[in-house]
Amino acid sequence: MKLKKSKDRMMYLIGMVATFIGLLIPFVREQEEGVMNVFSAASFFNQPGIAYISTFAVVVWLAALAGIILYFVTDFVVGDFLAWLIGAAFGIAFTVSMMLYCADNEYSLFGWLFVGSFIAFAGMTLALVALIHSAITIQHPLANKKAA
Repeated sequence: MKLKKSKDRMMYLIGMVATFIGLLIPFVREQEEGVMNVFSAASFFNQPGIAYISTFAVVVWLAALAGIILYFVTDFVVGDFLAWLIGAAFGIAFTVSMMLYCADNEYSLFGWLFVGSFIAFAGMTLALVALIHSAITIQHPLANKKAA
């Protein structure tokens, strides 16, 4: 049985794929290390005292992967929203922790942003817009039977 996918879910998929790819390309710039993708950032920040930064980055990447997998496995919007919510929460935590890391090391506050972080942000925003539009247009299964 093939699940019917709506345009909203397709936009959600595009947003999560953009987030996934945005974290695979360089998205963080560190003064001494240079630009890093999710794997090199995870290994660089895996040090005592700042290891939570690498955890936040990896969880955002895994949440995007989970959102992509959920698109193909199920037609349940709540699962998509949970994957997005986990990714967004850890993305905010990553942003705040990077700002604190830069402030502690006397770097410019947003000097760590690189092109992949903008792509990931745009992808998460597109996925959120698709989820909101999908939630607005949901109809109760009995609504069509009552109208007939």
